[in-house]
Amino acid sequence: MTQLDFDKGAVPLYVQIKMIIRDKILKREYAPGDSLPSEAQLQEMFHVSRITARQAIAQLESEGLVERARGKGTRVVYPKKIEERLVGIKSFTNEMLERGIEPSTRYAHIEMVAADAHLAKIFGCEKKDSLYRLDRVRCADGTPIVYFVSYFSQDRNLPLDDERYYSSMYALLDELKINKPIKTREVFKAITADRKISEKLEMKPGDPVLLRERVSYDRKERVLEYTLSYYLGERYSYTVELDGESSPLSSL
Repeated sequence: MTQLDFDKGAVPLYVQIKMIIRDKILKREYAPGDSLPSEAQLQEMFHVSRITARQAIAQLESEGLVERARGKGTRVVYPKKIEERLVGIKSFTNEMLERGIEPSTRYAHIEMVAADAHLAKIFGCEKKDSLYRLDRVRCADGTPIVYFVSYFSQDRNLPLDDERYYSSMYALLDELKINKPIKTREVFKAITADRKISEKLEMKPGDPVLLRERVSYDRKERVLEYTLSYYLGERYSYTVELDGESSPLSSL
């Protein structure tokens, strides 16, 4: 058990307790649905007052990490959904930072693969031509939230160094002097997690997943990337805004 800092001028005790429990939730030591220790148990564990323990739980509840129910104690829940508004092309990193969420990358791997018929059609190449495949697991405040599988044509000359892909992909494209996308075509589907997706996102097979299929184009109308994004269904949602003149469908 992590020791609290009782020194004068230290971070308030309830904040320290909140941070300890929050870290355990993000690391899945306390998984969604698990019950947290009671206020009395926290009081004994950390040698603090009942009020301090109650304040720590209240902080976790305000962050959407736990919920309290009379007679049932406090249990861990998924944080509130992250809502992305589809009004432009943004990187995952910028999307999270704009919401005050800390983005990070838990896993990244790039390799060369042979194009199958589907990929050959998208990139306008021959079957078995070489393409880059980049797999990444991106996190929001330390929690895995999306598993990206991206493909790039061989002439993009991307570095085969996994460490280069732990930050923003768009920032790396700038560094490599590769133009960022100016147009995308996207399809959304509701699916369930298979074994590989569930392992990457630390979820159960069969849990809901939002699949986002994107083809991005550069200024020369060439395909820049083809990406399959698997989002935790309980953590992510999209909002599309259409005005009266541009909307192709209407219920009126």
